[in-house]
Amino acid sequence: MHGDRAALWLVPDEQDQVPRLERFRAAHPEVVILLRGALPRAWVGSRKIERSTLRGLLDELEEIFPPDAQDRQAGSPQ
Repeated sequence: MHGDRAALWLVPDEQDQVPRLERFRAAHPEVVILLRGALPRAWVGSRKIERSTLRGLLDELEEIFPPDAQDRQAGSPQ
């Protein structure tokens, strides 16, 4: 399976979250995200994060890595 199709198969009730997942993975390849099993989970360094939904997991990850922070860094010469 390819990218989005694999994620759609793994999260059938949250198809609207697949583009968000793909954007996060592209921006943060250092974060391991697993969708197999009972709960979506991710590892940020040695910290394991589990949530009951992909949406909840992405919400938590975006608190750690705010999406607009990367945009500000790329756009401003600070």
